[in-house]
Amino acid sequence: MDTQVVNIHVFGRTLKLSCPINEIDALNLAAQDLDDRLNKLRRKTQLMNSDQLIITAALNISYELTKEKLKNEQFNTEFNERLKILQQLLENALNFSNQ
Repeated sequence: MDTQVVNIHVFGRTLKLSCPINEIDALNLAAQDLDDRLNKLRRKTQLMNSDQLIITAALNISYELTKEKLKNEQFNTEFNERLKILQQLLENALNFSNQ
């Protein structure tokens, strides 16, 4: 997979990162999202220390990701249960038609 060095700007800092070429757009969107979150957090809170802001933003993002993972697991569980019911209904219908 080909990579490219990309300059991203987050919270007044420039970072050079090696990124797969097909992921550059996603990296730029993620960097912009993080920058927006950090600036919004700085405006909303009394936190002035960059480290505290960064850790708080990271915790917020991790919390959102954890909630989405839990929702995804619940969705998969419900999907698999419904699929089993449909499979059983199909088997019953096929068995009934063969009688």
